[in-house]
Amino acid sequence: MPDELVSSISPSRVAMLGTNCKSVRCTSLEGEVGKGTSCSIYEQRSSTCREFEASWTDGQHNPDCDAARAAFGLPAICAPPVNDDDWTLLPDEAAIA
Repeated sequence: MPDELVSSISPSRVAMLGTNCKSVRCTSLEGEVGKGTSCSIYEQRSSTCREFEASWTDGQHNPDCDAARAAFGLPAICAPPVNDDDWTLLPDEAAIA
């Protein structure tokens, strides 16, 4: 992780610039949240980012993901259906199916 993109929070810990303040937004996050974003230092990202999984990435719910999305006004990611029988059709969709 590039030194110029972090601030020291203890002798052994650093935080990405923009993440240790009230209005959290990492300085390496590019784009508009909710429309399309990317990490400008993806290959050099911190262990915190490497270890963070979006909800249901590996079949597990991540409440921290829900909280991060809610902070930007985004809904939680819903659990995927286990199989095709789990999909529920809305009345208008049932007429098409």
